[in-house]
Amino acid sequence: MSPDFTVVLRGFDREEVDHLLAEFAAGHLTAEDLTRVEFTVVLRGYDRDQVRQHLALLAAGPVPRRPAPGPAQRQPVFGKAVLFVKGYDRAQVDALVARVAPVLAGGGGITADEIENFGFDAARSGYDCEQVDRWLDAVVHELRGRA
Repeated sequence: MSPDFTVVLRGFDREEVDHLLAEFAAGHLTAEDLTRVEFTVVLRGYDRDQVRQHLALLAAGPVPRRPAPGPAQRQPVFGKAVLFVKGYDRAQVDALVARVAPVLAGGGGITADEIENFGFDAARSGYDCEQVDRWLDAVVHELRGRA
């Protein structure tokens, strides 16, 4: 699955990038091949920095997945949203984590329904939305399992 690259005025040819990513996903290219590729710069192409960054991550190999948070992870650590993508507002996420921590420790204060219905504003340099969402899903699952 290719990432959602930003289309910019002068960027890498979208067809070339998509073809390369498809070839890599199919196993026809090696990580070393990704480091030697050159793309044509065209009007309305993919953001060059985003493509380079993505190819560097692919060439480095798979990123180890963090385990789904469980009861032991009362104070999660969230990464920043990727470059050029807004994430969840850090202050809002931190405030919710502070409300959830006592509940996970066996106290009260917030319900699974409240957590599911909580919304965050988007912000530059915010927390990675997928990480926050996975943690919140695990918290809701744990709270519902207690009921």
